[in-house]
Amino acid sequence: MSVGSARHLQPLDPDAWDPALEDVRRKIGQPLNIHGVIARHPELMASYAPLREHVVRSSSLDAGARELVILRVAHRTACDYEWRHHVVRGRKAGLDDVRIARVRKGSEAHGWSRKESLLLRAVDDMLDNSEIGQETMDAMGGIFDDRQILDIVFTVGVYFIMSTLLKTARVPLEAGFDDDTLFVSGAS
Repeated sequence: MSVGSARHLQPLDPDAWDPALEDVRRKIGQPLNIHGVIARHPELMASYAPLREHVVRSSSLDAGARELVILRVAHRTACDYEWRHHVVRGRKAGLDDVRIARVRKGSEAHGWSRKESLLLRAVDDMLDNSEIGQETMDAMGGIFDDRQILDIVFTVGVYFIMSTLLKTARVPLEAGFDDDTLFVSGAS
């Protein structure tokens, strides 16, 4: 590496993925650039894929709640790639642009339901202190069951890792995600 150049982990073209990842590719569908980066380590991708599938497809959190959690992680970690992708997914999950923009203001912003506010508080607790604080856990009682709390913890953890990888590797946005007029500003 020459002086002044920066090392990045480039996405691996899907046609160059290890044949052992064929089942993973089939489940993912059209891989995103982040998937192409992880595919550079086939064993890691094969291990990560089932957890990702649970978080995005079979979590006990409804889609809107899951997207609020992910958007808050994206905002708090200043991960533009994750923010942009999950603005789109959040809209598909029924979140309007007002609620998406409100994610930046946190759990105390006017307009959240108690459940939504607690979701955002749990994310902030985890990112600030590596745990959901006891006060937040107590408030979550009767609103979230044990499975949902575990899914919140794992969703925050997975997306914290993804944000870290996306920023470390400087993963480029896919076409269609780079038009600023389409996205509610959040990761800045």
